[in-house]
This record gives sequence, C-alpha cells and structure tokens, in this order.
Amino acid sequence: MNDLRSCHFERRYEARNPVERSQHMNRACFKIVDALSNIKKLKYSGQYHLLFCLLLLAPRSNAQDKDFAKNVIDTLCLPYFAGRGYVNDGDLKAAQFIVKGFHRAGLQAFDGAKDYIQPFNMPVNTFPGKMLVKIDGKELVPGQDYIVDPVSGGCRLEKLTLVYIDSLWLTQIIKGYPGKIPRKDFALVFDKKQLEKTFVNKDFDKISNLNPSAIISVNDGRLIWSVASTPIDIPFIEIKKKRIDDQNKNIILEIDEREMEHSTQNITGYVKGSVYPDSFVFFTAHYDHLGEMGEATYFPGANDNASGIAMLLDLARYFAKPENKPRYSIGFIAFAGEEAGLIGSKFYTDHPIVPLSNISFLINMDLMGNGQDGMMVVNGKVFSQQYDKLVHINDTAHYLKAIDKRGKAADSDHYWFSEKGVRAFFFYLLGTYPYYHDIYDTADKPTMAGYDGAFRLIRDFAKYYGI
Repeated sequence: MNDLRSCHFERRYEARNPVERSQHMNRACFKIVDALSNIKKLKYSGQYHLLFCLLLLAPRSNAQDKDFAKNVIDTLCLPYFAGRGYVNDGDLKAAQFIVKGFHRAGLQAFDGAKDYIQPFNMPVNTFPGKMLVKIDGKELVPGQDYIVDPVSGGCRLEKLTLVYIDSLWLTQIIKGYPGKIPRKDFALVFDKKQLEKTFVNKDFDKISNLNPSAIISVNDGRLIWSVASTPIDIPFIEIKKKRIDDQNKNIILEIDEREMEHSTQNITGYVKGSVYPDSFVFFTAHYDHLGEMGEATYFPGANDNASGIAMLLDLARYFAKPENKPRYSIGFIAFAGEEAGLIGSKFYTDHPIVPLSNISFLINMDLMGNGQDGMMVVNGKVFSQQYDKLVHINDTAHYLKAIDKRGKAADSDHYWFSEKGVRAFFFYLLGTYPYYHDIYDTADKPTMAGYDGAFRLIRDFAKYYGI
C-alpha cells in the first residue's frame, strides 16, 4: 500500500511485440490497407470473417493525401484493432497493418530489422476482462461514467461502504488524526483535485496507511485515460461527479486486472537516397494507443495517433515513387510504446538500426488530424535555422494558417533523439479538438482541415531543402 503514490506518478506504459506470434495471426488484416477506400463507416459485426470478406471485395484506392489518410484513420479505429493496445492483440494487428503499408509503398527493410520489425519487451498493466461498478445498485458505464486508473489493482466482486473525505477531514488525516474510519470493506472517496495535492505534497502514504479496500477519485471534468506498467494492491477508479455524491452508501466493484510482460515492436523502413545514401532524414509517428478497458470499452485514438500514422504512410508512398527519389535517404519509423512513456523511441535510440550520427534531421508527427489553426513546431526555438526555412516555405505557398514554435519538450518520440544530439522537430496540428485519451476520439471526429497543407509543407521541407 505504501507504494501507491509512486506507482501513480511513474505510470509507465507498454505495448506488445508480435515477432513470435505474427505468423499465427490471421493474415486477413493485411488486406485492410489494400481495400478500405470505399468502406468509411463499417460497423463491427463480431465476425472477423465477414469483415475481411467485405474488405477483400472493396476496390483499391488511388486517392491522394486527405482521402488516403481518412481511409487509414477509419481502418485503425475499427474495433478489430482494439484501440491498438495490449489486449486482444491490438498493437500486433496495427503493426501488421503498417508492415503491409510499408511493403506496398516499396520501402526497403533495414538489415537490422527483418521484415521491418525491431522487437522489444516491456511490462504493462491491463484490464482484459470483467469490469463492473455499481453505486447503490445502479451500474455505471465504463468510459462514460468512470475509468479505472491505469495503476489500479483488480478485485473480485465485493461490496464496500463509501467513506467521503472532504478537505477538512483530509487535513486532519494528513496531520495524523484520521478520525472514525471503518476497520474493513470500505472505499475512500476524494475530490480529484484534493487527492492530487496529496501526491504533489507527498502525503499520500498517510492515506494508504488507513488500509482502504479501494480509492475513488471524483472528477467534475473529462475522463482521460492512460496506461501504466505496474499496478497497486487495490482498485483505484475515477468517477464522474454527476454519478456519485455523499448520499450514496455503497459501491460494488469487480475488476479483472492483469500485469504482464508484453512484446511489441517498432516498424522501420527506408528509401535509399540518390546523392547521400548514408545520410538520413527520418519521419516518425507512434502507432500505439490506449487499447481496451474491460470487455466492452476501447479507445479508438483517431487523432492520437492514427492521424500521424496516416501521414507517415502517405509520405512513405510519395518518396518511394521513382519520380520523387530523394537526394538523402529517408527513413520511416512507426513507434510502439509512446503512450507508455516514449518507450519505443527510447529503445530505438539505445539500439539504433541507423547510427544516430547518420541522421541529419528527424521529423516526428503526432495529432495530425485537424490543423484549422495551423501547426506547432516543438524544438522550433531550439533549431531556429530549420524553423525559419519551414516558415519561409509556408509563407510562400500558404499551406497552413500559421506555424508556431515551442522550445524543448519531452512530449513525444522526438525527445530521445534530441537528447542524444539528433536535430529533431515534433509537428502537431492546431485547432479546437476536445477529444484526447478518451472514448470519443473516434474516426469521424478529426476535421482533416490542415492535413493536405501539412503534407505538402513537410514534403517540401524535406525535398527541397535537403535539411
């Protein structure tokens, strides 16, 4: 119980590598990249063979840019891909989809990545099965009414007394005067902001010492999920404020939680340069998302980051065409484990397939599904010369409304490259988009308003300036 606070803040995430299992997967998932262009809103039937038969009958798309990207996003958000996480082979299926996309584009595989795959392992806490929350007999809806904290432990069906801790009582607990607390079978209920202060102030051990059977955080805002590497000993859930108040007496919980060592993979390929074959520009994006929370809830991750994978595949097929052959070699990496704390990119920089000294520049792409307000460049303040080139291209061609810049930030997969001396930008598109790490980031939500402009801007930045 005393490690509850530290586990909550470490929150490492992980994905799963399919190298040994990929040959056992249904190859039909590879057909998706060839065939989804006319299937925009295909509903999940629960019968994979029906899905794949429909895909096999669909014609191949020759659409460019936005249409191609929308098809990729639609595909990766299907329930079949299980949120591209760690339950039901979600990230394995997504990896196979990307491998097929690289192959179709004509990318070469690196010698150190057979079939485009760079495998690695990492721990992850998952919720693959039963998930039940009832308050005074009323069942709540996962994802809408509550989320299980990523570090939550599991429990069998149990009924607990609700004990509401207000700010005054919490102050007394921290001072060492807990007051009247049940001996067993109780859940402590906190306002989320008050609970978070105990983490910041390193006071949570005084709460865990009360030995609650569960912790409940009450949130009056959005429910934002993530992934963790290891669990605590008890259930830890976050409930919407409108679903619980101090008039409620008890809660029934059942949570199937499993901690495991998960195998996953980065997917990487390249186009050989015509003038400088040993010098590389890299395009990167992460393909993992949050996966499933219980048997009935998954997180589609349309903007985060099916949109980035769409851009990555779009750029791959462009630069692989003979008429677009680049002077520098261009590498492409689809990272796993980004949601787990940039694990895939950390692994790559620790075990580079291309020596990091051979990478002239790296462009990482995340959240590429909107763009009505332009684009942000993380590290734009660090690499000002390259940022100015980018702005000049945009000012001349008017691809996007605006190009803004930030300094250094450890918020996506460019970070570990920058830390090891590789010049790198992280691009994300700007515009109002309230859906982030929740069940509502679905394929129909991204506006795609700036996608075509961003594609052309990135293309020109790489192609004409040679970086």
